[in-house]
Amino acid sequence: MRVSVAFDSERDAALLAWLEAQPNKSEAIREAIQASAQGQPQAATLGDVVRAIESLGQRLAGVQVIGAPSPVVEEDPELAAALDSLGI
Repeated sequence: MRVSVAFDSERDAALLAWLEAQPNKSEAIREAIQASAQGQPQAATLGDVVRAIESLGQRLAGVQVIGAPSPVVEEDPELAAALDSLGI
């Protein structure tokens, strides 16, 4: 039996890159479908992790993170003088 599947080159880019890296595409697809059908997660390869990190980096490029301002803490003058007198 032969089954055809269509992929979107942009939306499925990571999947297509993974598939291209497989030495036996049919076997890789078969194993992935069987694991999914049995509820077993696929083991991630180092290449999968690298691609995920690169993808995250691309999505975060240009994102500006704004943190809360540091609280202003007023120094106790008596405590500061006592510490200064220690000469440390």
